[in-house]
Amino acid sequence: MISEKIKQLRENAGMTQKTLAEKLCVSPQAVSRWESGDTEPSAATLDAIATIFGVTLDELFGREPPKPEVVVKKETVFTAAPAVLGVCDTCKKAITDPGDYITVTHYSGRTRVESCRCKACDEKIKEQKHRAAVAHGIECRKRSFIWGGVITGTLMIIALVTTTALNLNIGIVIGATAGTLLFFPFLSCLFLKNNFVEDMFLGVASFGFVRFPGLIFSLDLDGIIWLLTVKLLFWILGFALAIAAFLLAVVLGLVVSVFVYPYALRKSIKYPEKAEI
Repeated sequence: MISEKIKQLRENAGMTQKTLAEKLCVSPQAVSRWESGDTEPSAATLDAIATIFGVTLDELFGREPPKPEVVVKKETVFTAAPAVLGVCDTCKKAITDPGDYITVTHYSGRTRVESCRCKACDEKIKEQKHRAAVAHGIECRKRSFIWGGVITGTLMIIALVTTTALNLNIGIVIGATAGTLLFFPFLSCLFLKNNFVEDMFLGVASFGFVRFPGLIFSLDLDGIIWLLTVKLLFWILGFALAIAAFLLAVVLGLVVSVFVYPYALRKSIKYPEKAEI
């Protein structure tokens, strides 16, 4: 049986189930199930097993191989079969060339998993990832134009209607309406995701979230009233600090993005794959 032949070849080679499993990029449990006859390896895996142990598929299945032609030579040179370093996790091809062997590490939950991949499959996967990154960068640039324009236009209309309704000076109306144009580079920098404006904005805005100390109070009416009063003051102060930090973050973002946006837009056009996912 194929299971007995695999076990026999492995034991003759002094190889453990774990070692064979690592060469085939499978689990030791899979090798154990093959040898116990519960399951059978696939055709590609059988080919890799035959290559590892230097036997033919006929010998692996216990069939009598055809007798080779006897050629009389003065000197016979025996060349050892190339050692199999592993089996490609993508195309299932046996890898014998060290230059074609690439180790791939990924995580399944908290478990660190290592597998191997041939150079051709590795380059193909890298190319696919690059194309996906480029498409994501182009999509970010489109969103920056569309949503940046929509939100900025909406703010301009609100500013124009509000200042006009308050009967303000025409200069103030024009200034307030034109000032909303600063939101376009700011919002565009946030959507492009290839610059530091978003991190700066979130960092400054987070300063407003202050954790106030605990309070000690007596369990009577005056103590409870004092506790509720101080808690209300803390809430009002915390809300005011959050609003102040948010407004400061917006102002800094509006100023900085005016200088950052041209470089961010140029980077998005030239290197769209560098947008954060």
